[in-house]
Formats: sequence, C-alpha cells, structure tokens
Amino acid sequence: MPMPSNIRLDTARPDDAEAILAVHRAAIRGTAVGFYAPEIIDAWAPLPVRPEHVDALALRVENGIEEAVVARRRGAGIVGFGSFVPGRRELRAVYVRPDYGRMGIGAAMLAALELRARKYGLKELVMDASLNAEAFYLRHGFVTERTGEHLLSGGLRMACLRMRKPLAGR
Repeated sequence: MPMPSNIRLDTARPDDAEAILAVHRAAIRGTAVGFYAPEIIDAWAPLPVRPEHVDALALRVENGIEEAVVARRRGAGIVGFGSFVPGRRELRAVYVRPDYGRMGIGAAMLAALELRARKYGLKELVMDASLNAEAFYLRHGFVTERTGEHLLSGGLRMACLRMRKPLAGR
C-alpha cells in the first residue's frame, strides 16, 4: 500500500526526540496491550515522557549512534519513526501512531531504513521484535530465529522474538 501523499519521510533530528518518544508511547499503548501485562507496558512505555529519555535519544541521533527516520504529516507532526544502530546491525523498531496504522507508513520507513543500512555496508539486520510486531516483520522478509527476553528498565523481562533479515545488494 503506498503511503499517503500528505506524509513524508525525513531523517530524524535531535530536536525530534520528544515527538519520537510520544509516538513510541502511543504505539505501544495502542497496539501491544493485548500481548503484554500492564506492568510490562508501563516499564516499556513510561508516561509521562521523561526529559532524561528525550536527552538520551537526542544525543544518540546527534552522534550518529542511532540512525532514525520519521514520518511527518503536515499539520500533525511526527506520526511514525523507525531506527537502527549501524554499529550493531540492529534494527531497533518501527513505530506508527495507532491512528495512522495500516496506511503503508511502517513499510515505507522500514524500506528507507534498509536502504540506509545497505549504505553503511550492512549485509543484514537483526532485532528483538515485540510479540505484537512479529507479523509485520515477517511480511517484510524477516525470519524469526528464536524466542527471547528483553530486559526493561527496572529489571522486568519482556518476551520478544529474535529476528533477522539479510539485506539485498545495492
């Protein structure tokens, strides 16, 4: 499905960090609640967005540690984002606000991230995907390798799936 024409993809900037984290919280709280217990949701997507989380993300983006793409809608700001860590071949995730889901935004951001990863010379992306996101990543060529756990702040363990996708040549 092609992305709506009033949405454009951009490289994330450090000053996008707060809006990115707001989308992150909205996506998790809107799509993962049927897959995880409330205490996992609260640890994974704490509210309100904390200034130290905003600062940490802004620094990772500014320093190039994390490469991020945002989907901007005129008049609505950031409605989605995705990121990867080139030094670890790690796709962090793709998140879209629930009210913008199933419009092709996530697929477009994932394609843009894969293109950027290839420009870094990466031959594959690996990730720990949430249970609710497995079907999305499978549709886009990822393979589930095994189940696992992701350690959240506060020590809670969240079930996840280790996934991998080889990247085609340039």
